[in-house]
Amino acid sequence: MKPYREQNYYELLEIPPDASPLEIRRAYKRIFDLYQDESIASYSFFSKEERRNILSLLEKAYLVLIDIESRARYDQKLIELGLLLKEKQYMSKMKEPIPMYDFKKVHFDVSEPVRRPEELRTRVSQSSVIKEILSHDTLCGADLARIRKELEIPLEEIADNTKVQVGVLRAIEEDNIEMFPPAVYLRGFLKSYARYLQLDENVLVNGFMKHTGT
Repeated sequence: MKPYREQNYYELLEIPPDASPLEIRRAYKRIFDLYQDESIASYSFFSKEERRNILSLLEKAYLVLIDIESRARYDQKLIELGLLLKEKQYMSKMKEPIPMYDFKKVHFDVSEPVRRPEELRTRVSQSSVIKEILSHDTLCGADLARIRKELEIPLEEIADNTKVQVGVLRAIEEDNIEMFPPAVYLRGFLKSYARYLQLDENVLVNGFMKHTGT
């Protein structure tokens, strides 16, 4: 079996190239659960850092393959490299829109909230990494991304629960100022982001706005 860093997205999710969107979501949920810190199945074989790296790759694979356009571009690259036969692509429903914001229902399939606020508050309070980041006078997009990844929360989960488009959240984390909404909306999005991660809204919003000079 290839090392996980050498596997393509289909191999990472253990699905065929013609897998349907529903199959992709189910595979992601199954694999994601396998590599969480609480999983006994992977605990003995991978370090915490290795599991985080795998979860990051799984998230990237999921977000690329669940979107029609990004999946088509990715498939084309595999075809050009001779790693995928064109006839093996998922083509039957390529033109149908795929909802991007039902992450909570599909990914977790539970009646309880995706993340319990008290659980996140505890993790935030115990993380030296997050404390160090929030102690800075300014906060850049990369800082927010580090905090989110420290809490092991996919960006789409935040989008689903805050109703802020994942593209906007990604632009914030990448400091893509050209994609920012007007300042009044940006503040609201940052507050929603902070609330979901159980962070101090004022610290996050003021630090980020000061960084961008907005």
